[in-house]
Formats: sequence, structure tokens, C-alpha cells
Amino acid sequence: MSTPAPSPRIAPVASPDDEQAGLLAKTLLTKDGRPLNLFATLAHNPLLLKRFNALGGFFLRHGELPDRERELVILRVAARTGSRYEHAQHVVIGRQVGLSDAEIAQVSGPLDVWSDDDRTLLRFVDEMVDSDGSDVTTWAALEARFTQPQMLELSLLVGFYRMLAAFLVVVGVQIEDEQAD
Repeated sequence: MSTPAPSPRIAPVASPDDEQAGLLAKTLLTKDGRPLNLFATLAHNPLLLKRFNALGGFFLRHGELPDRERELVILRVAARTGSRYEHAQHVVIGRQVGLSDAEIAQVSGPLDVWSDDDRTLLRFVDEMVDSDGSDVTTWAALEARFTQPQMLELSLLVGFYRMLAAFLVVVGVQIEDEQAD
């Protein structure tokens, strides 16, 4: 995985104004109650943070994909894009939704160890990351398993977390101390 800059290119907001504080209060917090660095960095642009939270929150709280599959997808995107921050955050969430440590460790590896369903799901991520597309047979296999609304969600989930991974690496968002390896 690529390593973010040793210090952030855009530091998290340290003293949020009222608008920023209101938005940050609605985000995920560290164990000591601080907003995650991702959100505190995005707080420099409150409207962007608000829109980002709306879409990201949809995937995490209102999506139709099963939680386990969602987290496998996000962890595979993190592995394929080298986003250490995204990986660290979603290891925690993955465990909360029932992924084992062995599954989390294997998500960045070869696909042949996975069940047919999981292998197809992870292959879909690889195809989207590699070429912004999906092989006809991969799509058909997923379409037999998921509804059309879930297929839309799956496609956008990969794209959203791919975009987020690039942002995290480029801006140098630092992993919270409690998440650091």
C-alpha cells in the first residue's frame, strides 16, 4: 500500500467554526470524541463535507447490499488503491459486521481462496479499479445474485471508495493514532 505524505497536505480543521462543528458532530468520532481526520479535513469545505456525508452515509446505513459484502468491497478497493487510511477504518467496521481477521487479511490477496460468490464480488472490484468496467460474465454472475438496485449500489460503492482512496492518499490524511498499525 502506498504511504500518505508524512504530514497532511491539508491539515484537519483544528478550531471549527459553528457550521463546521455542527457538521462534524454528525460524523464518526475517535474514541476520545474527536472527528476522524477524514471529516475534519473535509470540513474546510462544509458543503462538500455535507454532500460527502450524505452519500457515504447512504452506503453505510441505508444501502441494500449486505454489510459483509459491502465491507469486502471497500477493503478490496483500499487494497487495490493503496489507501492505508481507508483500510484501517474499514478493518474496524469489517470486524463489526462479522468479517474474520483471516478474511480481512486475505482480502488483498489472490481470489482463488474465496467462495465463488465472494470471488466474483472481488473480481468485480478488480475489474472496476483496473478498467472502469466489468466483464460480461462477472456482471451476469452478480446480476443473478443481486437486484438491479443492489447492482447500481455496488457499482457506485466501488466508484465512491475508489475516489475516496485517491483523495486520502493525495491529500495525506493521516490515520488516527488508535488505528495505526
